[in-house]
Amino acid sequence: MSEFPIPEAFSVRTELHGDAAVVVPTGELDLATAPALEEALARAFDGEAGRVVLDLRELEFIDSSGLRTLLTARRRSEDSRRGFSLVAGHRGLERTLEIAGVHKVFDWMPAEELA
Repeated sequence: MSEFPIPEAFSVRTELHGDAAVVVPTGELDLATAPALEEALARAFDGEAGRVVLDLRELEFIDSSGLRTLLTARRRSEDSRRGFSLVAGHRGLERTLEIAGVHKVFDWMPAEELA
């Protein structure tokens, strides 16, 4: 169990889809919840999956702590030589990544590829 308190409005789960570990955060990704996502992503990168996918479709909000978590995961994928991609969430979330100037540094995949 995580040593970080997780607000009830946030959860994170990992699902296996083919050779991918798909990490799915739900709720608001902020300073209080980012450690839980970081932990789930670390487990995914340390696992057996050939690639890690972060599915943002259930995420309602992301702040600068969440952006740092995404960038840290990208760096970890490079270090581990594992693929890492994002599945886009709602338009407001994508716009936040665009305004922060980080949207283009990620690989994106269509949600249909997870079916």
